[in-house]
Amino acid sequence: MSTTEIVEYYGYPSETIRVRSDDGYILEMHRIPYGKVSFNSNTTITRPIIFLQHGLLASSADWVMNKPSQSPAFVFADAGFDVWMGNMRGNVYSRQHEKFSTYSRKFWRFSWDEMAKYDLDAMINYILDITGHESLYYVGHSQGTITMFSKLSEDKIFEKKIKKMFALAPVAQVGHIKGLMYTISELFHSHINLFEKYFGSMEFLPSSWYIKMASRLFCSGKLTNPLCKNVMFLIGGPESNQFNVTRLTVYLSHTPAGTSTDNIAHWAQMVISNKIQKFDFGSPHENLLHYNQTTPPYYNFSNIHNDIYLFWSESDWLADGIDVKEGLINVLPNIKLNKCLVDFNHFDFIYGLRARKEIYDHIIDIIKS
Repeated sequence: MSTTEIVEYYGYPSETIRVRSDDGYILEMHRIPYGKVSFNSNTTITRPIIFLQHGLLASSADWVMNKPSQSPAFVFADAGFDVWMGNMRGNVYSRQHEKFSTYSRKFWRFSWDEMAKYDLDAMINYILDITGHESLYYVGHSQGTITMFSKLSEDKIFEKKIKKMFALAPVAQVGHIKGLMYTISELFHSHINLFEKYFGSMEFLPSSWYIKMASRLFCSGKLTNPLCKNVMFLIGGPESNQFNVTRLTVYLSHTPAGTSTDNIAHWAQMVISNKIQKFDFGSPHENLLHYNQTTPPYYNFSNIHNDIYLFWSESDWLADGIDVKEGLINVLPNIKLNKCLVDFNHFDFIYGLRARKEIYDHIIDIIKS
């Protein structure tokens, strides 16, 4: 089932909205305007807006794949919020462009730089325009945090549109990560040609032999674990003590949701450099054409002045504790909450059975207080 079908299956109101980015991508958003509690259906009530942004290789489905009592989108809707879920370019819901088809190399020439610059603008500006609100609450997971951090660090007009940012498994520099992304980075470094040879020049599509090899490396011999055959979980960590095992087939049916090879290459470049930097085009000449300098510029997260709430864990493969401390805690000037959770892997923040109590209910309390 699609995100919309899941929402409707559980009896919640659902809307599908498509917006166009300034560089021509058609992005699909999913909305739950109110919850199932009877008083929530009163359409005259002005509800606070909460925007949920998925992570790497994911989609809006991340927020609705557990039962309603455990899925963040439903939890927030039942708490009285107008819930919007974004989909970044290149995933299963955002695969249209006004000029290029997905068979064109030009469609896939993007990384999370463009998601930060164009996609967040297109989606959030539309939401505020259509609802008449001046700002909203933002919840990002994984890549959905670094895109917003980057946007806020460079766009002082946009920062006024974000009341508070809640960062789940927040990512900045990634020099200490574990798992598949680390091995990709070590094997191929930042060489775009090598990435294209082994993973394709358009959508990121690792071959079956590479997935099998990675499974043996990272699954501690537990090859019967179905998550060990899924590239997204090999990047973020396949082991969890709080997944709802009855939902594994649901998780696997929606992931990976797609991205470009260039985007994975961008992450690998940052693993090698241990810097929060823009995409390296592979040569001083190409970088000079794009940036007016021979090396990719760095993002400066000390420029962010919004209220930031961090939820992270030492058990996270992708948002490693050292990187969180060095790239965010020691840099962001306005951290309102710094919450280190015990035994959360990268996906427990959205799928974990403890996530509602330790994260979502806490976010609701913060906003309503």
